[in-house]
Amino acid sequence: MKATTVTVAFGIVVILGAVIGFGLTGGVANDSELRATWTSDTGRQVSANHHAVAVADGGVYAPISDDGDGSCALISMDMVDGDTRWTYGIPSENCTIHAVADPTVTDVDSDGQNEVLAATTEKEVAILDTNSGDIEARLNLSDYGYTQPIVADLAPTTGQEIIAVDVTGTVFVFGSDGTTLWTASLNEYVWAQPTVEDFDRDSRPELLVGGQNGNAVLFGHNGTVEWNTTVSDKGSITWGTHGQADEDSALESFFATTGGDIVAVDGRNGSVEWRTMIGEFAAVRAFGDADSDGSSEVYATTQNGRVHALDSVTGEIEWTTEVVVDRVQMMPPPNLGDLDGDGSLELLTAGNDGSVSILDPETGNILSSYARDMQIFTHATIVDSDDDGASEAYVIYADGRVVRLEYD
Repeated sequence: MKATTVTVAFGIVVILGAVIGFGLTGGVANDSELRATWTSDTGRQVSANHHAVAVADGGVYAPISDDGDGSCALISMDMVDGDTRWTYGIPSENCTIHAVADPTVTDVDSDGQNEVLAATTEKEVAILDTNSGDIEARLNLSDYGYTQPIVADLAPTTGQEIIAVDVTGTVFVFGSDGTTLWTASLNEYVWAQPTVEDFDRDSRPELLVGGQNGNAVLFGHNGTVEWNTTVSDKGSITWGTHGQADEDSALESFFATTGGDIVAVDGRNGSVEWRTMIGEFAAVRAFGDADSDGSSEVYATTQNGRVHALDSVTGEIEWTTEVVVDRVQMMPPPNLGDLDGDGSLELLTAGNDGSVSILDPETGNILSSYARDMQIFTHATIVDSDDDGASEAYVIYADGRVVRLEYD
């Protein structure tokens, strides 16, 4: 497919804090609109919140950071109206912009009731009751956790394991009873989300971790290193995704680096399959055949405000769209989801300038946009939270406010 570039100045007007969004297709209005159904009252006097929310069990679980005044917390909000249900506070001495990382909601102990897990600056993974916010367990780390805890059947033990990688690159694998099964150290900072999957298709899951020095390590179920690959010498690994791209059985992993590479790595042996330079501070999260052409794409952003669709087999750029015209600090990665309930996927991109845009995955045309006059530093959470067949997008802004968006 021949690469195309689309530049669209989308219709967003911000007047005294009010937001007006227009439906667009390549700059031409259509009948669909991305609109906010609520905005939470969890705002703080800082502009640095950068961890995504989790949505489950009728609740939105938001990691709220601050500048040390004691208002850092994991806050549970009602999915319908955004009202606060409970607050789990972080002590003021631990209240920083990294106070609470991306939470996970799942049934850790198989008792039929979900728990919410989050790594915090108290150097632990806190496990809380989703209904009350009461603490159920604390799992000690060696430093604060930057990434989302994983609950998966990694080790050959009874029940699921809890996997956490702290910011300095120490891997912790805990049993469902909280015992430490094994640890390992990358000796480098880790900002990209680790992943548990059967990457080499040997019928046993592995843990994949990418680090600051551009290395990716695949750990076996017992902590042995199955492969260690230098993904890039052009910068740190900050984002990643994975999926089945080619004809062999192993999964591919796709890493984005601060230097601007998107790199495809074979899950069987860690060999690099392709490398495409798209621009500094590349970010990737979305993977799938959203244009229904029979081949999956990797969707990524760059610091210059552009969104790119790459062929997952070759790394060829299929299209590029500029969604943010003004210079920004960074761009969160895009997400895929069925936002209008028609059975096909849309591409949603959060911009560091405060915009959120829906793109046609086939062409890159902007279909609709919304914005607040506040920065965004992380991806949206897309989920059909009300079971109506259309997914909603939950976006946390830098001031700690969460906005629920629907695409009508």
